Amino acid sequence: MQIKFTKPEMEKLLELLNIAEWVLTSEDVDEDERKEPYLKLLQRLYHEAYEGGMTKEIVYDKAANDYYFNEDWEEEVQARDFIEEYEDASFWDELVFRLADRDIDRKMNGKPPKNFEEHVAMFTKIQSKYEEEFEKNNLENLEIVAPKAKPAKAEKNTKASSAKKTAPKKASPAGKTVKASATKKASPKKAPAKKTAKTKKA
Repeated sequence: MQIKFTKPEMEKLLELLNIAEWVLTSEDVDEDERKEPYLKLLQRLYHEAYEGGMTKEIVYDKAANDYYFNEDWEEEVQARDFIEEYEDASFWDELVFRLADRDIDRKMNGKPPKNFEEHVAMFTKIQSKYEEEFEKNNLENLEIVAPKAKPAKAEKNTKASSAKKTAPKKASPAGKTVKASATKKASPKKAPAKKTAKTKKA
């Protein structure tokens, strides 16, 4: 099978491949054998593009025998904008959904809601609360708070075997609640626009 592309189409195809490679590898720490077939195919496509004259977009590292995107080109094209927009939207969606799921689990003490309709109602209410908060204040009020320390128990008075009585020990002071100052500042992330409630099945 052969497909012929015009130069503008090839440029757009490379942008699509740039998005695909970012999703596939940007969070990698270690090598993942599952991705090898995809990476080999990407290398083959980059090779074809480079040999076809797309040297502004693709760079060849002879020592490593590896093809990769030209960083200056990456900064110019819209692919990077699409990646950033997707990551921003995903951040807020995942944050809201996971907090809502956590709150439902706490409210139900780990038990599932009676039915899907009950789950939707609970989820939508909590989701709206978080969406309004983040839309208004971004991450300014988001903090990690350490669990409250349990008060120490006072030791009971005990009678000594001799005639003397041992003086009762005083209860040690209860631990104070500690607030971890882990407030995230609103960085490049934008506050979410209010969306139609999305729900997950219980």
